[in-house]
Amino acid sequence: MSARDVVIDLLVGLGVGTELLCCVGLVVMRDVYDRLHYVMAATTVPPFLLAAAVIVEEDWTQPGINALVVAIALFVLNPVLAHATARVARSRRG
Repeated sequence: MSARDVVIDLLVGLGVGTELLCCVGLVVMRDVYDRLHYVMAATTVPPFLLAAAVIVEEDWTQPGINALVVAIALFVLNPVLAHATARVARSRRG
């Protein structure tokens, strides 16, 4: 096992671990606003960790660039979707 394999395994492990933590937080929280924090966290750091693992594995080829574009799209669109969800939750609350 080379150092490159260790780095890839570490990045994937951290990405999956943080996603699982966000999923557990999403299930445990009762309020929609608290759940929103875990949803936002799930789409910020873990996609970049997984994209970094793909880039380390594939270098700067098409799969690596695609993974990075998806991570950036999630990072940019996440605040917009979270804000819209919070507004709808607030308006339905009464």
